[in-house]
Amino acid sequence: MRIEQYVVDVRRQHTGESLREARLRLADLRDWSEPVPAAKNADQARLESYLLDALGRGQGVNPLGVSEVVPSTDQLVLRLESAEPFSSLLPLLPYKDRRRTRHGVLDLRAYASRQGVELTLGRTAAGHVRVLGPEGCDLAAILDAHRTAAEEQRCEPLWTKDTSHGPMPRPLRRSTRTPSKTAKPVDPHSVRPYLASGLLRRLHLWPSLITGSTVTFTSQPHGSGLNWTVQHGVPHHRPVHNDSAATALTETVAGPGLTVDADGHHCDQQQCVRTFASGQLTVRTTHAGNPHSVQRPGRARANVLSTFLSEAQPPESGPRQTSGGHVLQLVDPWGDDRLDAAKQLAAAWAQQGLRTLVLRVDSSRNRPDETGSWKRARLTGGTGAMFTGYADFIHGDLKADIARAREQFDHVIMMKRQWTDLPLAGLSPLADDHVIVTGGDFGRTTKSTSIRAGELRRTTIPLTPNESAVAWLNRHLARVPFAEVPLTGLVLWCAHDERGPGAFDTAVDEELARHGMPVLGRLPRAPLRSPHRTVLDCLPDERRVFETQQAMQIRSSFNPPRENAEVFLAALREYAEC
Repeated sequence: MRIEQYVVDVRRQHTGESLREARLRLADLRDWSEPVPAAKNADQARLESYLLDALGRGQGVNPLGVSEVVPSTDQLVLRLESAEPFSSLLPLLPYKDRRRTRHGVLDLRAYASRQGVELTLGRTAAGHVRVLGPEGCDLAAILDAHRTAAEEQRCEPLWTKDTSHGPMPRPLRRSTRTPSKTAKPVDPHSVRPYLASGLLRRLHLWPSLITGSTVTFTSQPHGSGLNWTVQHGVPHHRPVHNDSAATALTETVAGPGLTVDADGHHCDQQQCVRTFASGQLTVRTTHAGNPHSVQRPGRARANVLSTFLSEAQPPESGPRQTSGGHVLQLVDPWGDDRLDAAKQLAAAWAQQGLRTLVLRVDSSRNRPDETGSWKRARLTGGTGAMFTGYADFIHGDLKADIARAREQFDHVIMMKRQWTDLPLAGLSPLADDHVIVTGGDFGRTTKSTSIRAGELRRTTIPLTPNESAVAWLNRHLARVPFAEVPLTGLVLWCAHDERGPGAFDTAVDEELARHGMPVLGRLPRAPLRSPHRTVLDCLPDERRVFETQQAMQIRSSFNPPRENAEVFLAALREYAEC
């Protein structure tokens, strides 16, 4: 299956979107590291937490009566199958009763638009959800009727668009006194709202896992926040135990990336209970009350199977029959273009069925929990896998992290930060190959400026391929000890629409190889202010083929793992003693 169709299926499985709309919306994303975008601000996540709590017990042909979910970073679109789910949202709207007591959600606004009903939350309306009804259902009329009913009961609606917000609360002063018992309680939906937001944005996951299943969501106060329970009802001919739900919820690219509790699995003949995120989420799977699965009326939309559940996982650490995975270090003496190159190479190799890891090597006391941990970066839809990781070379054990990465991955692409501060410290003897990543703009002319007879004269001098190669080495690799330390070669950036070097660039490549720095391949660089995409993202077919061909060509130039480690370390020591 092509990666485009695979990612489209994954998104549709979570959101229930149509095939055409899912394709268009995925093409607009910056990349496919998050096919189902997460809410980017707290007000957006908090609003979605309120909506999940209000809709959580609803039933219908679709989950909670919601036929389609369209997530984006700054808003959410819910398409309802009937007016009943919208009625369950009306109690959230704020108002004042006859005693001037406030009810509902503070700073929640609702107003009709051309497409449906807009819900906003926050003083700046940072939270935004658009609610759409089925054809022939006028949600705006239902909202107006609710307002009329409130006014007839001598209540003051506070949800209209032109309702002013209350005064800003006074800043809290630090005090050593015991908090007052009459202090305003904390809104539980504002403590951990992103969990509920992630569940609502993936509402159609549950019927996609098991056809004909039902789902409801309930919340329970816990501490200052909420714990959520998912009641997943499966048909009677299906077993209650199924690892698919746990795999989906722990997925870090397509899913919410939750952690499974170590002792949170209890299963018997009647139900299967799993807990996630330290008890914040409980999934209880039982047999549905209706023994007959619900069928959609008319021509049903094709069911999207859980294809992403077959994503390859890195193997557990242990002895391997081979010498282990290969470690490549990318070095950029002048900037931070290594990360883009590393992602392009890792994605191309992963698409070819290899397990790859992009490993950032740095030093930070603020990230002790991330040291030596890997996280999936892209979906591949095959036997390959692309992960990212972080290793601390001062406060952690870099050698042990590299050894463990070799056991779990076919290729580890290392990027060490210290190159710009100290060139010698930037080259790691733990890597099998060291490749320079830099620009590939070869000069064809040079300029000469002189003064003759009181006049300023400028002359343009053409360069031969040999002269251009020497000039390029002096300009780009002035800080690289390539004459003293054995480096594998160069990976050069090229224009995004370039598909191979011309005759002059090929001649310069030969001269660079004669100077000990062969050009292993070229990678296209994205235009300025454009998203930097890989072959596992939305790319034209011609560019995808070119990147894959270049990545495999670069890979063919590598040394066997651990073959020249001692020789490279000896060269570093000799260079340090000079």
